[in-house]
Amino acid sequence: MVQIIDAEKIKRKAIVRFIVHLIVVSLLAIGVVLGSVFSLIYSSLDYQLNLILNIVIDSLFFSFLVFYFFTIFPVVSYYFRTFRRINKTSYEHRRNVEYLEERDPKGISNVSFRTLLFSYKEGENTYKENLYVLDSDVAFKEGVHYSMYTYHNIIVSFEEIKDATVK
Repeated sequence: MVQIIDAEKIKRKAIVRFIVHLIVVSLLAIGVVLGSVFSLIYSSLDYQLNLILNIVIDSLFFSFLVFYFFTIFPVVSYYFRTFRRINKTSYEHRRNVEYLEERDPKGISNVSFRTLLFSYKEGENTYKENLYVLDSDVAFKEGVHYSMYTYHNIIVSFEEIKDATVK
């Protein structure tokens, strides 16, 4: 069984990363605000230089916050929301799926997924389903059957099914 995602490791990593990001941004914001206020309060009567420096520093910090919350934080929060409840009992076992093709990548919250099309039979009907690969360059062979575990349609581990031969 080829394991793409280690459940405990990615869960711990996502939670720690989310908390660290929140703490660092909060402390940075508090530091910038307190620094600006104290530099104006404890300045001499001619406080034009301090005022100009505060305006420049505050505008740079605001620009950083806009950049951070539109590009970096969505990725961190997506990993946190997706993997905070992952465990081995929450996996879905897909016993026999056939790989058909790779489709265009899908992006959610600045996170890019490889979209793979699989088919499976249930009774007399054949169904097609998109499954996703996250942070991996794993290659599947077209027309080969796989047994895999998924979590929210993200492939966690897979194994190629080989036909049994009798000797």
